[in-house]
Amino acid sequence: MKTENINLSDDFSLDPLYQEKLDVIENGGLNGEIIDHTKHFDEFFPSLEKFLRRAVEYSKNPNKTVNMNHLDYGIHVPDELGVEQEAIDHVLPFYNAIDSRTGLDWRNVMPITLLPAVLGALGAVIVNPNLVTSKYGKRANELEVRVVKSLAKILGFKDIAKIGGLSLEGGTKGNMYGYIFGLRKAFPGIKETGLMNVKQKFLFINSQAGHFSNFTNLAAIGVGRQNSIRIPCYSDASINLDKLKETLFDCMENGIVVPTILITVGTTDACAIDDVAGVREIIDEVSRQFPEMHKPHLHVDAAIGWAFTFFNNYDVAANPLHFTEAFIEKLPEIQNKCRNLDLADSVTVDVHKTGFTPYSCSFLVVKDKADFEHLMWDASEFKYFDPSESKIAPVQYSLECTRSSMGIYAAAMAFNTLGIEGYQTLLAASLQYSDMLKQRLISFDNIGVINKSLGFTTLFRPYPSFVKDAQALLLREIKDLDFQAQSKKISVFVDDFFKFWELHKKPDTPLLDHIKSSAWGQYGKHDYELTAWKAYLLNPRAGRYLKRFVDEVIDLRREYERQLPEEYLAELRALVS
Repeated sequence: MKTENINLSDDFSLDPLYQEKLDVIENGGLNGEIIDHTKHFDEFFPSLEKFLRRAVEYSKNPNKTVNMNHLDYGIHVPDELGVEQEAIDHVLPFYNAIDSRTGLDWRNVMPITLLPAVLGALGAVIVNPNLVTSKYGKRANELEVRVVKSLAKILGFKDIAKIGGLSLEGGTKGNMYGYIFGLRKAFPGIKETGLMNVKQKFLFINSQAGHFSNFTNLAAIGVGRQNSIRIPCYSDASINLDKLKETLFDCMENGIVVPTILITVGTTDACAIDDVAGVREIIDEVSRQFPEMHKPHLHVDAAIGWAFTFFNNYDVAANPLHFTEAFIEKLPEIQNKCRNLDLADSVTVDVHKTGFTPYSCSFLVVKDKADFEHLMWDASEFKYFDPSESKIAPVQYSLECTRSSMGIYAAAMAFNTLGIEGYQTLLAASLQYSDMLKQRLISFDNIGVINKSLGFTTLFRPYPSFVKDAQALLLREIKDLDFQAQSKKISVFVDDFFKFWELHKKPDTPLLDHIKSSAWGQYGKHDYELTAWKAYLLNPRAGRYLKRFVDEVIDLRREYERQLPEEYLAELRALVS
């Protein structure tokens, strides 16, 4: 019989030998206190240290909120030449934002940044190369190619000489490229004649658990959300391979072109990993049956999950970094899923999400750079400069001319600072703490954990304290169509308790997210969504707050239930009995 004794499984400590390695990184490069490393900038910006210190202080004020009163009036722009200090005083109040360094913010992807990556980005701001061509960007364009190929090696691609890619401002643009590659391959003429001249019906395929850019991008490129099919997920939020195969076969059998299939490695909420090898096998098998049809371009949104590939070659048996036994037992599952990213045609990577670099630091990795031929424009199209004069001319095949080089330099600095072992050490802190939190919550009879696999997130539903078997109740909510009405009433308790917790939690307790679609009913049209609390433990400092958080959730649930009408509690008891 389980118990609600808050002292059960409260040891969230890691192996001392592993903790030593983590401390070296945390107290060195990961410290994030750039204000302690700015003396050598004094020559060109005497007030930089003072400015950064004050900006950090503003960011720590939790009471500052968005001021809507003066949004119609813009900012003050003086008539005469101003001075640096006046500009600083005017802008400083707007630095009030989330301070990701503390480890107290567990909402979505809020990683702490690596100091060398911050310096790399700052250097790019000062040097300010133009990446439109290597005539203007010089070695920044070279570094872009080198970083993309390094990412490809990390992801597990074999033929590095064929790799292509770009630095991007975000993962949404990477997913857009995935769609456009498929469109241009399927309908080569649309670059000139447009989609309105495509007579053949076409549909994109993506996952029910995929990022919202999966459908917003379809609107952006003029296709429209209705011209796509969202494939249902398994209960772990990964794409249902049987449904995918059935859908792709039906499309091809009926002459419907599928330009791109977009899947996910590391979904935003459950951190689920789609089976890349399984999807590739389906594409190849169905395409062989319909050789006259376009073979779908396979794009993987690995904006979050790309970082799992740092563990692809970790020696589980030797465990040289001394990860916890529970972590080591589950690591092979991630390794088996993430060793197949090289089967994708293109991949989205957000280093600013799980690579400890500042925003914005995203990349598109393309298995065969020849795919860019479908986006290529002739040099004669560019009247005001000649790309043919440059050794590297991304303007001929990229969707934008203006691309910041900050992400390139930030990524290069981060990769060279941490190396494979450094990334394994930092990322494992998040994964181990998240697993510990899941196991601690599962130890209660009355808290259902939705995503039990290794991942950066923990999704859970704190049920009423009188629930006796939370995991059985959760399974019933997901699997039992006849229980849907009752499940919706239970969700009201879960959701309202979250609001109560937000209002009554202590300031030094971590912040969480509340999400509307942590899981789907595995029946019918898969349209019933379960809400959940979401903890994103990407910061290695998050571990020090785990016990405090769990204890407070339990205490505040008792307080919340004491304030509820007895009639309502009786109804809930009847629902969960």
